[in-house]
Amino acid sequence: MRTLRTLVLSIATLAVALSVTGCKRPSAQAIVLTKDQEQQIAAAVLTAPPADLDQKLEVKFEDKLTLLGYKLEPKDKAAAGGNLTLSLFWRVDQPLPGDWKIFVHMEAPGLKRQPFDHYGVGGLYPLAQWKKGEIIKDTVTMDIPGDWPKSNTQLLIGVFDWGAWNKAQQNRRLKISNAPAGAAQAEDRLLLATINIGGAGAPAGGAGNVAPPQQKGPTYTVGQAPQKPTIDGKLDDAVWTAATTVGAFKQPNGGPSAPAMATDVKLAWDNENLYLGASVKDDDARNTHTKNDDTTWEGDVVELFLQVPGKEDYYELQWTPAGSTFDAHFTGHRQPAWEEAAKFQSNMTSKAIVDGDVNADGADKGWTVEAAIPWKSLGFDKAPDAGTQLAANLYRIDDKGTHDFQHMATWAPVGGDFHQLNGAGTLVLGGGPAAAPTRPSLLPNGRVIPLLPGAVQPAPAVKP
Repeated sequence: MRTLRTLVLSIATLAVALSVTGCKRPSAQAIVLTKDQEQQIAAAVLTAPPADLDQKLEVKFEDKLTLLGYKLEPKDKAAAGGNLTLSLFWRVDQPLPGDWKIFVHMEAPGLKRQPFDHYGVGGLYPLAQWKKGEIIKDTVTMDIPGDWPKSNTQLLIGVFDWGAWNKAQQNRRLKISNAPAGAAQAEDRLLLATINIGGAGAPAGGAGNVAPPQQKGPTYTVGQAPQKPTIDGKLDDAVWTAATTVGAFKQPNGGPSAPAMATDVKLAWDNENLYLGASVKDDDARNTHTKNDDTTWEGDVVELFLQVPGKEDYYELQWTPAGSTFDAHFTGHRQPAWEEAAKFQSNMTSKAIVDGDVNADGADKGWTVEAAIPWKSLGFDKAPDAGTQLAANLYRIDDKGTHDFQHMATWAPVGGDFHQLNGAGTLVLGGGPAAAPTRPSLLPNGRVIPLLPGAVQPAPAVKP
């Protein structure tokens, strides 16, 4: 009996394998399972999704399935010739009769696509057998071709009717609803994540990096500095007392940022420099990359992206609590590769101070950074005029080893591609000193900078 069961399983397994190559196959319901395989299915049917999802979701696939979230390993970068393991967590809302498959597209936009179409649970538990109310863990391992181009590769998923396609080339897919803004793509595909393959550039973010609709981002008027700040990281100069913060940060996908990720950034300018002062909460300040122009984004970091009006090129500047910095000049979107772009020298000066002990276990409170960035390093032949506008964005990463959106924050949410400046914010160089702050700003020692007595609150920004 055992021999007969094994033979039937081998035939069924061959049938599933043939389906991957596009050949016709017997019905998925014909699979006969061993006890081990039955146990694999039982282990994949959960009572609830795990608490440590990389991204929690509630995406509807018509009234049939709900994607509750996923886990991805590795999370933000991989190498050609390696592999990715993606676990999708589905809730079955209604039975799905017929011959359906889940598809995963690994796609380097404009360069290459690799499909990974499959039945549920490694082919052992087809979607037609899923029962209403079940929560299914469906895991697929994707081998990355050795010739995969260096790129920020997207992972897109969906559910399609394999039977309709196999019989009559009808491309029927379950329609997506309730997706995060920007996640639902054309052809009923859901953008889950972007992962850096082959070192194409600074990582585009962690799993769940879906973008809100492209639109004009926030605007911040950069006040003129009444006098040059001392670049010592203390943020106690008159320029910072007078300046407003750029505004509340959010997760890159537009979701609310946790209070533990509180991030205050202020900017000012004069004829020589653009000045930045940043204060962040951080209960464990870490960045082991102490060498400048290293992969500093792999730890705690504050980032500024700037694009001069009328130009395609842009600048990326980063500061860490360890005092190391990163500065790069890109001539196009993520071009050239970051190693080449980082040969650029901004000649900025900066200083970071940690309220605690960087890279040591123990309770920290946060850290600050202060920087002066010369205009001439940003492509200006002379000091810019008041009224000059620059496309810009600000990011903060609080590295917890997961690189997910819960530990990232941004001024202008544009999704997981931090280099996306379409829809980012705008800096307008003001003609006078910055206005009084609208709320206190933390110093490293926990003191606050109060509002100036009798200060006039700035008018709220007008949404475009």
